[in-house]
Amino acid sequence: MTSVELCNALTAAANTEELKAAADNLAVYVKENGVTCLEGSDGVLKTLDGTLADSKNAVAREGGAFLFAALSKKLKGASVPFLVSRLEAVVENAGDKKSAECRKASSKGAKAFLKVMNAPAAAQVYDMLMKQAQESTKWQVKVLALELLAGYVEIAPEFVARKMVVVVPAFSDLMWDSKKQVKEAAAKALTEACKCINNNDVQPFVPALVSAISNPSEVEECVHTLAATTFVQTVDASALAITVPLLERGFREKSTATKRKCAVITENLAKLVDNPANVAPFMPVLEPALAKASDEVADPECRSRCAAAHSALQDIAKRGGALKAVEAAPLEKVEEAVKNVIAKVDGASIEGPGKETSFKFVASSARYMTTLQDSTTDDWKEELFAAVKALLPAGANKKSDAEEVAKQIHQACLSGEAAATGGVQEEFEEDEDDKHLE
Repeated sequence: MTSVELCNALTAAANTEELKAAADNLAVYVKENGVTCLEGSDGVLKTLDGTLADSKNAVAREGGAFLFAALSKKLKGASVPFLVSRLEAVVENAGDKKSAECRKASSKGAKAFLKVMNAPAAAQVYDMLMKQAQESTKWQVKVLALELLAGYVEIAPEFVARKMVVVVPAFSDLMWDSKKQVKEAAAKALTEACKCINNNDVQPFVPALVSAISNPSEVEECVHTLAATTFVQTVDASALAITVPLLERGFREKSTATKRKCAVITENLAKLVDNPANVAPFMPVLEPALAKASDEVADPECRSRCAAAHSALQDIAKRGGALKAVEAAPLEKVEEAVKNVIAKVDGASIEGPGKETSFKFVASSARYMTTLQDSTTDDWKEELFAAVKALLPAGANKKSDAEEVAKQIHQACLSGEAAATGGVQEEFEEDEDDKHLE
């Protein structure tokens, strides 16, 4: 059967079994014939878009969800460049008002895509998922968005760690949602996100910290427990993101002892901050609280501890002002670098159905990867190879071939106009023992 006939079979299907079979047949066809058959006037994506957006036909929407899932499962990473922009429609249909079958199929389809999504794609749809989780009027959509965001810990842990400053307050608010299902999904998502905190001193307290967010009565006890901890590991923004909400609440408590312990925790954490810029997002919360406590609390010892913590924060803030955030190069510069690499591969192409979309995704993924200062060549291979394969000629598009091209793209983006700028730059001082090496 041709792709047109297979697409017609999907749109003509009348029940769940027929929809699943038609979707699977289409996905098998694409896998056998390549991603080039996804695009074009008779492309499979035209059918996918039409079914997902068919507001008058719940069966069609269900079929679109099945096709989305089938393409994700059959094509795996090669599907990501083509499906990532369509995830929003699938997530939205998880709140379908007319069809429980469509809601169920959409939820499964989105989760199937999550399993093949890479870190750059996760970063691309992050804002959309956060907006759906916070603003959707359909609780099923909120829950699905939170479940997908919870899955980020497996595919994009470094990205989550960088976003904890935003994630913690957003998920915390959702833990007070009127729907029980949303509350539970938010608590689980926050707990999962906290797995990305690279601090073994804080990790044991994550369950208590998360619980205290939705149970104010636990704040005082949690503060006392945390104050008795000896912190030794470097503290970054992700660790502060989950502890500062507790400290904010602790400073609001009437108990002087709790305020003093909050000051102790703040000062102890401040001493272990390696990158001063990590403290900046929390200064509007901690600095006023400490300043107020150091002036208003009657107990002189508590005032003294608050003043010391306040001073420590101010010193860190001054040092952090000179640090620049990592900034990716303009996309067109990265695209040019990637294009130059592909041009050197015999038979490779970035033009035509399926090719241009894959190329654009490879370039945007490379741009994202440049912002990860600790990323390795192996990381680049893992994140890029699936999309790179679509650009290579038949017979030279094995995983090893694609990984070699991904390696070259990495090298091309390390310097020049395609490289990221800013970030923490390490400086090394030569000592007497090093001079003999010259």
